[in-house]
Amino acid sequence: MRSRSWIILSAGFGSLIACIILMGLGAMRRSEAIHDASIATHNAYLKTDSLVGELPADLYLSGILVRDYLLDLSHLTGPLYRGEMRRLQTAVKQKLDVLERTVPKRQQESLHRLTDELNAYWKALDPLFEWSPQRKAILSNVFLRDVVLPRRDSIIKLAQEVARINAENLASEQRRLEESQNLFQLFVRQVLLLTVVVALVVSLASIYRVNSLEREHHLQRVRAESAERELRHLSRKLVRAQEEERKAISRELHDALGQKLSFIGMEVGTLSSLRTASPEVFEERLSDAQRLITETVRSVRDLSMTLRPAMLDELGLGSAVRWQGREFARRSGIDVDVQLDGELDALPESHRTAIYRIVQEALTNIAKHAASKSVRIRLYGGRDAIRLTVQDDGKGFDHSHLAARGMGLVGMEERMKELGGTVSVHSTLGKGTSIEAVAPLPVPSEVSV
Repeated sequence: MRSRSWIILSAGFGSLIACIILMGLGAMRRSEAIHDASIATHNAYLKTDSLVGELPADLYLSGILVRDYLLDLSHLTGPLYRGEMRRLQTAVKQKLDVLERTVPKRQQESLHRLTDELNAYWKALDPLFEWSPQRKAILSNVFLRDVVLPRRDSIIKLAQEVARINAENLASEQRRLEESQNLFQLFVRQVLLLTVVVALVVSLASIYRVNSLEREHHLQRVRAESAERELRHLSRKLVRAQEEERKAISRELHDALGQKLSFIGMEVGTLSSLRTASPEVFEERLSDAQRLITETVRSVRDLSMTLRPAMLDELGLGSAVRWQGREFARRSGIDVDVQLDGELDALPESHRTAIYRIVQEALTNIAKHAASKSVRIRLYGGRDAIRLTVQDDGKGFDHSHLAARGMGLVGMEERMKELGGTVSVHSTLGKGTSIEAVAPLPVPSEVSV
């Protein structure tokens, strides 16, 4: 009982602790995931915004290089400006490569258009650095107005579009993170609710189990107290029964054996005084003495058979029960029918004694209380059990009085309990009483004679 309670309570509290641990771990993982996603989104936005924000400055710088080159009347500075422009072009290309790896797919189209515009812009500027001073003086204003400024404005608009899409992407990611946060809060609430439910179940189960154990302990204590009271009551009855049995044996020894032995002594003394008398008188008194001796021997045998018949050990249970039925019929005048069936010779000593004593006690109760005219004793020895039935046709009794059973029935029950058997009593007012005792037989290896 204790181990089962320990398992139940351990399983319940273990489940509760497991729920708390799982909730904590799940909350930590979800929180870390949301935090990491938020930081990644913010960093990606800042990086994209920074790169896109640098593109107008690079374009303005390229415009300044073109302006300075067109204003420079020397025909030897072209390669120098071209080198500066290509370094600027390389730096812009590196930024575009970074943007291509960081921006989401929906921004790729705008980024490709921006890349195409920049490539066209650089391609349009490249022939400029081979102009002569005269051509620069004639075409500089037209080139700046018709080529450089429109393409630069177009590129700046595309960069602004990329920045706008980046901002929209940030807002979308923020909404997604907000949804994740809401789902996370819902997850926490669900796990918390589950934990509360498990805690309630464990608490209720623990309370129920503790109450059950307390009730069981109370019932066991009540049963123990009742058993102790009954044991004291039975002990007092047993002591009285022992005293009654001793009184009966003492009375039998005094009344039967003592008187007969006294008469024998008197007869022996009389015989001593009749040695000189006539042979007829001497023989008559000798016959009286022999008769007294015979009666005394019979009384000793009857008393011995009452205590424990020797034939129970010598001739077996069947013969002992038959003798007991005959003696009961002779003493009480009640007709006794003994029916024996099955194997009764190889019974263990404990079974022989118990069945014999039950028959003896049943016949004693019949003589005292039943007022019956006949008794039927059926004894059957089977392969697995022995069955005894003692039935009379007396006045019977009310079954509600069976609770106030005497030492006789208690003794029968105790003898059967020792053998693992049972005793049942069936009685009807005016129709007699039937006592049935059944005891299982041990396996052959356990039989001890």
